[in-house]
Amino acid sequence: MAKTSNPAFDIDMTKFMSGMKVPSINFQAIAATQRKNFEAVAAANKMAFEGLQEIARRQSEIVTSGVEDISGAVTGLFSATSFEDRAVKQAEFAKSVYQKALANFWDLGEMFTKSNSRTFGVLNKRVADSLDEVKSIVGNQPAAS
Repeated sequence: MAKTSNPAFDIDMTKFMSGMKVPSINFQAIAATQRKNFEAVAAANKMAFEGLQEIARRQSEIVTSGVEDISGAVTGLFSATSFEDRAVKQAEFAKSVYQKALANFWDLGEMFTKSNSRTFGVLNKRVADSLDEVKSIVGNQPAAS
């Protein structure tokens, strides 16, 4: 049987590769970029943790305030002399609890939003800076022959 040749495999690879230019890589610049990336992630983690601590403190204040409000309401209910007086005090207490709960939810929501904005702002800036650095590293590299 006759041996057939495929022209696609008849390429002299040394001749083909001699015309290609491979860029040299600045490993120090890449390492510096990665170090900055790790530092930004560490800073963002610290900010996120501080935000969570602040939110936890606020939640603790809310619980403490709620317990004090309930204690005051119970005392007020026992001091009421008539059914109508108790009903009015209960309605006032319910309204007060509702308004405080709504204000506390808004407050906590704003705290979450601010914390997330600060944290993601650090990461967003680092991603943008990192992409600029990579562009600079790649764009300034001489090609090795």
